[in-house]
Amino acid sequence: MTRVSENSNMHAIKYSLGKTKEKMENLQLKGSTLRSITRPSDNPISNVEALSLKSRIKDNNQYTRNAEYAELHLTATEKSIEQITEILNKAKEIAIAQSSDFYDADIRKNVANEVRQLRFQALAIANKRIGNKYLFGGFKTLSKPFDESGAYQGDKGKITLEVSKDFFVPINLTGHEVFYSSEDTSSRQPNPFEQVSPSDANPSLDGEEIRERQINRDLASVNEQPKPEEDSFTSRSNVFSLLEGLSNSLENNDPNLTQSLLEKFDDSISRLVTMRTKVGSVMNSVDTSKLTNEDTALDAKTRKSSLVDADVTELFSDITRQQNILKSTYQASQGLMNKTLIDFLR
Repeated sequence: MTRVSENSNMHAIKYSLGKTKEKMENLQLKGSTLRSITRPSDNPISNVEALSLKSRIKDNNQYTRNAEYAELHLTATEKSIEQITEILNKAKEIAIAQSSDFYDADIRKNVANEVRQLRFQALAIANKRIGNKYLFGGFKTLSKPFDESGAYQGDKGKITLEVSKDFFVPINLTGHEVFYSSEDTSSRQPNPFEQVSPSDANPSLDGEEIRERQINRDLASVNEQPKPEEDSFTSRSNVFSLLEGLSNSLENNDPNLTQSLLEKFDDSISRLVTMRTKVGSVMNSVDTSKLTNEDTALDAKTRKSSLVDADVTELFSDITRQQNILKSTYQASQGLMNKTLIDFLR
């Protein structure tokens, strides 16, 4: 009986020491990491929520990086539009000055060289790059959007980025939007009589006269070649052709043609100002999204901290208490384990 009782005591002491040391190791691990959850089994529900919050924080970090990249592109776009606007304003000032009779042909030829330099500057801005990607090429970011003649080689692709959850913003303007403008700027309404037959427009005409007029019209158009369907880019006037037209009018000493370009300059400048305003509104949206992301990330980090971070004061108090418990367990175990046969025979 004595041997069985002694073995039972030994196993009880080992079990008690093992549990006490396990608690101590767990507290020491929490103290080294300052986390209340060091393994999923500590608190499964809080651990699942903490993992979800961690994923949300990572998503917000990516949204913030997207917003910064979008801000870089939009800032460069706005600056380019500002530079193009300045070039057109300068060209307009030249056109206003040179449309008067105060200057002679020699002066206009010299000024034409200055206008050509403005066109080269505009072409350089049109082919601006951020890193190795062109700014105004649409989806064709690796190829030059404009050739030397000013013809657009890009596409109409709109690049968008998600700057906050489910909120996408365009980060680019295509070259045809910025540098091309509609050739017909008038507000002309369609003539309601254009599609009306001659007999409906003039009831006094009989059928024979209508047939004769139709034959004459057909004969008159026999030698006319049908116009090819124009491309959407080539059918639009652009900044480069406008500057080139001003340069040619000055070179040819044609003040009337120079003066006729003023309205087109006004239209292009007004269009660029409107575009710059739109870019500014998108930049404001990006800034708002960045602030929203920061607030969301802060809330998620605060909640995650409350779930997984340990209370330092409480933790080190538990460690001190557990050290005392372990010390007492060692002392009690020592008194039981040092018994000898002589101690039992006394």
